[in-house]
Amino acid sequence: MSPEAFAHFLRALSPDAEEAARRYTSLQRKLAGFFALKGVSDTTDAANETLDRAARKIFEGAPVPDVDRFCIGIARNIVKERLRRGQREHEAFVTFLETLPDSSEEIERIRLVLMPCFEQLAEDEKQLLVDYCQVARGRARAEHRRWLASEMKTTVLALRMRVTRLRGALADCVRLRAASVY
Repeated sequence: MSPEAFAHFLRALSPDAEEAARRYTSLQRKLAGFFALKGVSDTTDAANETLDRAARKIFEGAPVPDVDRFCIGIARNIVKERLRRGQREHEAFVTFLETLPDSSEEIERIRLVLMPCFEQLAEDEKQLLVDYCQVARGRARAEHRRWLASEMKTTVLALRMRVTRLRGALADCVRLRAASVY
């Protein structure tokens, strides 16, 4: 969120700077609690995403008579998005397992080696890898990665380096687990 959008959001919370800061902190805690009740794993990230979206919309001129209710509405949408994303990831994994050759050894190896390593990553790291690898080839992949870098407010090169480090850490974990399991 831009500094201007953040300042505008704080003014929407309260014209008094101290009161606005107090309300912002209170709203952030309230949103984190909401996400915890809904079963979202990274409540802080979800609350921050909610506040970012709300600030951007208010800065763009959306009429908002009650900021708290507006943020809860955005939070409800984020819960739905994250649940849908989790469902899509699960379905993709199940589809992947179903398309493997009928080799229970391969499936067992993925279950015992790859998945535990992936699950050890932080939520934002897992999401980054999933998002980064979403589009498989061609111009669409390059466009998607440029868009992802701009969403993360970084360069494509920095994004590529971060993903390369994550893949390296994942590969190291897989090698260690494979050696201990097999």
